[in-house]
Amino acid sequence: MKGAVGHPLQDLGWTDFFAQAAAPFMAAFSPEAGTELEVGRIVGAQRAAYQVWTAQGPEEALLAGTLRQHAAEPLSQPVIGDWLVVQRLPAGQPLRIVHVLPRRTTFARAVNGGLTEQIIAANVDLVFIVTTPDEDFDLLRLGRYVAAVRQSGVRPVVLLNKTDLVRDTAPFVEQIRALASGLPVHEIAAAEERGLGALRAYFQPGVTAALIGSSGVGKSTLTNRLLGREAALTGSVRQSDQQGRHTTTARTLYALPEGGLLIDNPGLRDIAVWDMAGQPAGFEMIEEVAADCRYRKCTHTTEPGCAVKRAVQQGKITAETLTAYQQSRGLPLRRPKKR
Repeated sequence: MKGAVGHPLQDLGWTDFFAQAAAPFMAAFSPEAGTELEVGRIVGAQRAAYQVWTAQGPEEALLAGTLRQHAAEPLSQPVIGDWLVVQRLPAGQPLRIVHVLPRRTTFARAVNGGLTEQIIAANVDLVFIVTTPDEDFDLLRLGRYVAAVRQSGVRPVVLLNKTDLVRDTAPFVEQIRALASGLPVHEIAAAEERGLGALRAYFQPGVTAALIGSSGVGKSTLTNRLLGREAALTGSVRQSDQQGRHTTTARTLYALPEGGLLIDNPGLRDIAVWDMAGQPAGFEMIEEVAADCRYRKCTHTTEPGCAVKRAVQQGKITAETLTAYQQSRGLPLRRPKKR
């Protein structure tokens, strides 16, 4: 089947994984009803309406009543990047979303104090984490981004954007690379289109990447440069506090002219890891538990009364997560012995 602008659906991420998942559901319909069923991918969402890319191109779609009745169930609610089974209704009516296909990957974060999962995007292959060498640079927050991406089973890649702001970017790059072994880091200046060649190498037909980062780091500008057109709104950065103005208000999936797909996300002020076992995890939980440590400046190494070390022993926090947290904060991994 062909997609919009001549894209085969395979170039939009359709694989045998989704075909095998869709077949039983579509076969359960009568032959007459089955002729009305198609597959499509969520490329945009605005309140209750969705933009779905089908074999006939981008179209509007609404949830079927059965899915609306299960609104509290995350797996039944489509998100950006989801593949769906849709029903074509009489001319002039939106498509009806009747089934959300299983997700190959799920990029999620923990909200409400780590008790609830919020799915940000589905079926993503890699996530570009965008930061800048100015007041936005926050190593602790970057560590949370990297942990959340890896927890979702997706590959993280960090982009240091607006490199023209400083003379020497080496200290920033060194700190980022220390967050995780083998973490790719690229220095770019999206507005001037510098360093983008290395990013285009990540995109292949069917490969989906997502952009995350706080507002004002240049995600929309980067999206426009990769697309070769002004598709995403861009805004200025307030000089008073260097905070970006929110220009992207909804997640959108774009097909790149040279192949591959890109999801531009609204600015995420922060992120906490969602543990697939249903428990809050990551740096946010460490900071919450650390409030019960005996010493205010506890390094969570050998101090008596350390609530974080106790949580590690109880299996509530992994040793790997604690090590990553200590590295991101510049804390010693172990306290040297006295001589």
